Amino acid sequence: MNILSQFRNNRRGNVAIVFSLAMIPAVFLVGISVDYGRALNAKAKLQGAVDAAALMTAQDVTGKSDAALQTLAASVIRSNMTGVNGLQLTQVNLQSKNNQIEVDAAVAMDTSVAGLLGYRHLAVSARAAANKLAGQKSDIYLLLDNSASMGLAATPAGRDQLYALTGCAFACHDPEGGQKKSNLQVAQENGILTRLDVLRSSVTTLLTRIDANKSPLDSIRVAISSFDDAERAQTPITTDLSQARNYIQNYQLGGNTLFSNAMPSFQSGVGTSGDGRTAPKKYALLVTDGVQGKRDRSIGFRPFDANLCSQLKSQGVTMIVLNTEYVPMPNEAPYRETVMPIQDQLAPALRACASPGFYFSATDQQDIVRAFDSIFQSLMAKIRLTQ
Repeated sequence: MNILSQFRNNRRGNVAIVFSLAMIPAVFLVGISVDYGRALNAKAKLQGAVDAAALMTAQDVTGKSDAALQTLAASVIRSNMTGVNGLQLTQVNLQSKNNQIEVDAAVAMDTSVAGLLGYRHLAVSARAAANKLAGQKSDIYLLLDNSASMGLAATPAGRDQLYALTGCAFACHDPEGGQKKSNLQVAQENGILTRLDVLRSSVTTLLTRIDANKSPLDSIRVAISSFDDAERAQTPITTDLSQARNYIQNYQLGGNTLFSNAMPSFQSGVGTSGDGRTAPKKYALLVTDGVQGKRDRSIGFRPFDANLCSQLKSQGVTMIVLNTEYVPMPNEAPYRETVMPIQDQLAPALRACASPGFYFSATDQQDIVRAFDSIFQSLMAKIRLTQ
């Protein structure tokens, strides 16, 4: 009995036993969270595939039945899900409603730890709707900042090269301080890429892609305005995008930046957005660094006022904003005196101007190119996708 009593009263192994028992649910929780994270990734991948299927099937002009289009949708979804392990497409439904194509799809995702609890698969679903190819009417208005700051070098190496050549990389837009040439002239003579050059190239590419990707029945018109101290309509709203491309090749620098003058004028020219059928849906793309001011600093430098976009958005216009951000140059006195005190206010103001999901930012050449690619993708999805 003494031996049995001693064994019963001995507590020295309790901690290990309790710890082992507590680890079981902890391990399950970690494993289930991993499965949940995988499910979120699968949801995003499936949504992209379903969006692509809706866009593809909505472009059919042959009069195929919903059953035939559903087969096409399933093929598009599978091709967009290749390379994703552990997912099995279990359902694809397509139907035509109110001149739209609606696509629903679901996949079963293999689980890891959750399978030990009896959940061998998790169901993930997505849905998208797109307007049928019946002639979308869309007007895209570009408002491009051509103030002197767009003459800044577009890469860090270019800024260093300009500084080595002129002793200045910021606010050297005109010959000053003993310079006989502006930084823009020096950049052009030495093959240094400026933000103006990148903007020319990126806008040209955007226009070319819009032209190439619109359907034969679509009417997509484009207009371009530039602004410095005032808005200037450069090409009228037209389906002939060659006019816009010709202008952008000769896009030149201006002077000051006065949003308070430019934006109201631009807004009145854009007008009210329509439904895309009886009247064009309207989109406005603003490209700027967000700083208002005069180079003589007589009115001070201020961040963009997001209220200037309110009227356009109230008119149903989708506001797209590309913030061509300033690179901090704290070693240069003009930067410290003008942009530096307000730099942290620029991005929030421009983000507030943009419609949800349509704010983009870029600093250097590659950023700007990538941003315009994202703008094109988002713009075409907005034109086509309704859900």
